Amino acid sequence: MRKAIKNQGKILTAYRLGDGSETEMRLLEEGKLRRMPDGNYEVFSLEVKNGSGEIAAVGDYIKLSSDGWPYPNDKAFFAANHRRIEGDTYEQIPKPLDAWTAEDGMVPEIAYLIAERGLVIDEKDEEKYFSAPLWGTTLSAARDAVIVFYQVKRDEHGKITNADFNFVAKNEFDRTYSWENTSEAE
Repeated sequence: MRKAIKNQGKILTAYRLGDGSETEMRLLEEGKLRRMPDGNYEVFSLEVKNGSGEIAAVGDYIKLSSDGWPYPNDKAFFAANHRRIEGDTYEQIPKPLDAWTAEDGMVPEIAYLIAERGLVIDEKDEEKYFSAPLWGTTLSAARDAVIVFYQVKRDEHGKITNADFNFVAKNEFDRTYSWENTSEAE
């Protein structure tokens, strides 16, 4: 498993769901966000392929990718990893994260995701090579995507008990992350 880190000093805009920002209203009109009857939101990120959006709660945040797709961030995760500068402008606090690509070979964390978290690797489909139930829907990603682990929990014996992860499309990963040791990633 390699380490990746969000690019240093990244300044971004983010919006808290339910605040009624202009961006939230625009995304609702564009169909990239949908309010659900239970008060939650469906967020239609680039990786949503099956018609059901990722589920986010009021108070969670959305960040926009460089090409305008919304990505949900749990409010606790967002608060721990971002610093408000002013208004809707935040600085992302970079931390090294475990990251994996299809070329990296099998590791215990990926084996855990396959066995326990529903990760499917379809070697016959380059565009939907990875799929997994994430954010209340099934997301898929191309073979060149990166699986980023936000947290891996282990018991006292080192056995993995849970893992928070997501797919990051290669073009978005290349724009927003760096490999800690670039010689390993080349």
